[in-house]
Amino acid sequence: MDFGIAGKIALVSGGSRGMGRAVAEDLAAEGARVVIAARTQETIDAAVADIAAAGGEACGIAADMFTEAGVAQAVQHCRDRFGSAPDIAIANVYGTARYTFDEADDDAFRGGYDQIVMSTVRLARAVLPAMKEKRWGRIVTIGSFCAKKPHWHVPLIVDNVTRAGAVALSKSLSNEVGRYGITVNTVAPGFIDTEMAVDWMRSMAIEQGKNPDADRAERDASIPIGRNGRPDEFAGACVFLCSERASYITGQLIMVDGGLVGSLF
Repeated sequence: MDFGIAGKIALVSGGSRGMGRAVAEDLAAEGARVVIAARTQETIDAAVADIAAAGGEACGIAADMFTEAGVAQAVQHCRDRFGSAPDIAIANVYGTARYTFDEADDDAFRGGYDQIVMSTVRLARAVLPAMKEKRWGRIVTIGSFCAKKPHWHVPLIVDNVTRAGAVALSKSLSNEVGRYGITVNTVAPGFIDTEMAVDWMRSMAIEQGKNPDADRAERDASIPIGRNGRPDEFAGACVFLCSERASYITGQLIMVDGGLVGSLF
């Protein structure tokens, strides 16, 4: 299947590790020219080298994608390297700190909103003018299943609230920019076996006095597929939404969770 994105410029936030890296690799495999934006130059360089070794075209920039300045820096890097602002933008930031409701003060909620929602606002503001001019664009946010099924196993109330807000942002944006040939979607992972996620879940199990292997087995049993997902399985959904073949899919929250979230709606 030809995804029709060869030569497109793709900016992947958080593209040096985990799910973001898997998305960057798949976009490059489809012929997109990929710019990886992350905070650590060492991991950026490693991802760029692996993409090049596989025959793809990529470069990277160390930028804080939580900030307006970092986003502007990354978009300018796309222009400097490939001659244009991104055709494809992947919004991907890490979740907020652990809080119960009693622990989360006003600053925690404000900070979480800035981190999860406003970072996406800043990226959209930076890339939409050029997308509108080209009358083609793809914005995909890597979200979380907690937008539909709030975290229950660990105290992440700020993440539960703000991830849902980011989905509402994407849906609202899709209503405004569809006429320009731009689609805006959110892809929500369930439990995906990235190095960071595996380490985090093991540490949470130990903190809660559980056996990590038993905790993993119990979690696997709660997923209809019976296991955690792989980064490449998640990336496949993201890259399809970036493709020409997905031109009539917009404003959606796509679950890539092995059936974890059981709601029909």
